[in-house]
Order: sequence, then C-alpha cells, then structure tokens
Amino acid sequence: MTPNRPHVHAIYPAYAVPGGRVAILGEGFDPVRAQENRVYFGDKRAQVTRVSRDTLSAIVPDSAMSEVRVEIGDSISNPLPVSIASVIAEELQPVANPVFDSEGRLYVTLSGSRGEKVPISVFRLETDGEIRPYIGEIVNATGLAFGPDGYLYVSSREEGAIYRVSSDREVELVVDELGVATGIAFDSDGILYVGDRQGTVYRIEPNGEPRTFCHLEPSIAAYHLVFDRDGDLLVTAPTLSSVDAVYRINRAGDVNLFVGGFGRPQGMAFDAEGNLYVTEGLAGDSGVYRVTSEGSVERAIAAPPLVGIAFDGHGRMILAGTRMVFQLDWRA
Repeated sequence: MTPNRPHVHAIYPAYAVPGGRVAILGEGFDPVRAQENRVYFGDKRAQVTRVSRDTLSAIVPDSAMSEVRVEIGDSISNPLPVSIASVIAEELQPVANPVFDSEGRLYVTLSGSRGEKVPISVFRLETDGEIRPYIGEIVNATGLAFGPDGYLYVSSREEGAIYRVSSDREVELVVDELGVATGIAFDSDGILYVGDRQGTVYRIEPNGEPRTFCHLEPSIAAYHLVFDRDGDLLVTAPTLSSVDAVYRINRAGDVNLFVGGFGRPQGMAFDAEGNLYVTEGLAGDSGVYRVTSEGSVERAIAAPPLVGIAFDGHGRMILAGTRMVFQLDWRA
C-alpha cells in the first residue's frame, strides 16, 4: 500500500439491496476533505453520508455492481466484492412475505389502496423468470401461505377474510369477520392462525370457527406471523414507535417479548439452520437482521425499508419492498 492511498478492509454488511446503507471499513480516508471521498460500486457512484479516517458510510446506488472501491483525489483503493440484490419484479405492492410453492414458483401481491379492487391481486413469478397474473378476485390481498392441503391461502385486510385458491385458481371463502386480517401462518398440525392488526391473533378451528388466541398492541401496518421449530408463534406488529420487538407466543397463547430493538420489524423467515431473519420497514439504517438460535442479533443485509422475505431452499433469498421484489444469492 502506497502512502496516503485509501485501503478497504471490509464492507459491512457484505450483502445489500440498492438503497441500503453500507459501511466501508478501511484506512487512509480523509474527513478533512470529506467531499473528495468517492465510493463506487463498479462504475456507479454512491452517495457518501459519513466520513471518518477508518469508515465511510454510503448508500448503494441503483444498478450497482458487486465491486466496491474508494477514490480520494487521484488515489484509488483496492476493490472488494459485495453481493448486490437484483430486481426481479416491479410495480407490485407486497404487504407481507411472498411465498414459494412446491415447484419453486413465487407468489406476490398487488394489494392496492384501502378498499381498492385491483384487476390482479396476486401475481406468480415462474421458474423461467416470467411474472404472470394469477388471481384478481381478492380485495387488498395481504398475507400469503400454503396450507397442508396444497392450496394457497390469502388474507383480505379490507374484508377481514381468508380465501383459499385451488391449483386451477378457483377462489373460495374460508372464514371472515376477522377484523383487519393481515399475516397468516399454519402450525405443524395444519391449524391456521390469522393476525388482525387491530390487536388480535385468531386461531381458526378445524370446523372453520375463529377463536381468539392472544392479544397484542395494534399495528400501523400488518401483523407478520411465522412458527419456529418448537411450535411457538413469532409475531411482528410495527407501531409508530421507532423501536419495536418480535413477540413469541406459546401454544397456550401467552405473549412474551422474544427480541427487541428493531425499527418497524415486518416480514420474517427461518433459514435451514434455524436462524430467524427479520426485515425492517423504518427508513435509516434498515435492512435484514439475523437472529441466531443462540439469540445473537446482527445486521445481515443493508436495504431500504422492506416488508417481506422468503427462502427457496436453494440459496436464493427473496426480499420484498413496497413496490419491488429483489433476489439475492445467499450464502451466510
């Protein structure tokens, strides 16, 4: 390394979505000439938001390439790789996690504004990368989940209802009068749980009757639900607070704080090793956080506000923003 030449040691986190904020760790940066510290992702220049002698903060630009370097005047640093998510679908409106079917096809909503019946409410991304309309009968489609019967279940927050969609796309009402129905999930026994963002999680009994399972604080967005390996239900319920938590509810319906400190936590998913991934929807240093089975929390992916996440089981992570869906090759 030549004198005064910037040198990059690491990018944190090493995975990012365009619009996310990363930290570039190194030496030889120049806070005295802050405007002259330039960061590039390939040939795309990034916005630098903070400069110190050993750290630069930068926002990942659109169409960023997966190599980062720093330039100060005529001095150029060594390049370092970073994994950047790519856009796979646009002009949608996910409100919760996308879901994969058994054949690896991805389902995503176009929810619409409150009470709006959009022409197509659920789209399917085929394995060849083509996105196609799937169904259009559901107003404000929100939560998605596949049931043990292989059908796609969809919540309608406007109607407070759950619909079941067969493989030939016939739509059938399963249950209604569920308030503002948002997140849905099935437990290991095939029982459906529904989050009413007004403050209730319902358990849908085998006879189709809803029963109150537990109460939570009302949410400004959607409840998001996922079951862990122990059969406990994890729920996010983002509020107007700048700091929210993930809640754990046991089989008896007892609510406990699982892990806190998130900025509007939303979508959740487990990887094959049992680590929980939580997306954030609050602008700032948002992204995806990994909660290990030992309870440690780390920021795994830099990203703009996100609402959903899904794994396909083959090293591909899907991240849903408010209008776009991204794909990231994930090898944590």
